Amino acid sequence: MIKKSLFLLYALIITLSGSLKCNAQLTDAQVKELLFKIDDSIASIKTVVYKIKYDKKLLSRRDTVHTVAVCSLYIAPRDKMKAYNIIDGTETALERHSYIHRKYDGKRSFLTDRSVDFPDKLTNNFIESDSKMRESVVKDYGDLLLSEYTKIKTPFGRYAPSAGMIGFKEDKLYGVPVYVFTITFKDKEDVRDNVEKHYIRKSDLLPIAFSSFLRWENMEQYHYYEVDYLDINPNITREDFKIEKDETIVASERYNEFNKKIKK
Repeated sequence: MIKKSLFLLYALIITLSGSLKCNAQLTDAQVKELLFKIDDSIASIKTVVYKIKYDKKLLSRRDTVHTVAVCSLYIAPRDKMKAYNIIDGTETALERHSYIHRKYDGKRSFLTDRSVDFPDKLTNNFIESDSKMRESVVKDYGDLLLSEYTKIKTPFGRYAPSAGMIGFKEDKLYGVPVYVFTITFKDKEDVRDNVEKHYIRKSDLLPIAFSSFLRWENMEQYHYYEVDYLDINPNITREDFKIEKDETIVASERYNEFNKKIKK
């Protein structure tokens, strides 16, 4: 079953990285205006809770890592990591199936991995207060934090000067009307076939899926994720993300709560 799923994922990524030629239904000027409107929509988010399904294969790995998580973000533009966050999820790769919990409050990071079968089994919790160490921890799971959109002030406006060169079309993703933007990077000596795709929901101009693909020598790397927004701008505060010096969790309770949320 896992091998079949990975094959289907690979086929999807190859499809996503295919022909970029399409018949745009908007003029270049309209696409440029749309890029800035998408940035405005993303910037309107101050807090958010979402489900994410994320698949990635790195150049140096043979396996695909599959992650399902519920993420809470408190956008913090002045913080180097740009968002305080709480993550609960599961991570599967080859024979490994783990419950993961991540947290960051600007001063500390908290990390623990547990077996999904024995989430309360005694294991280490890693709390980092050193700036370089805590930033390294957050960067390691940054894939789950919509970093393509949260870490850059104008993630789409930066492409406005070359709007006419961006692949654009209107489509549907699982029946949801979307704008699809395709960005193709020039081949370099060591990197080729580097393509990104952004799927923007037409109703509110928010990203609901992202894919990237590239080849390096005889290796391939791809990322693909889908987002389901559970709550936009909920009433959560920075205090909700605070990490104590002796932070701990009851992993079984958090894991059960996570399972309830992903089934909604």
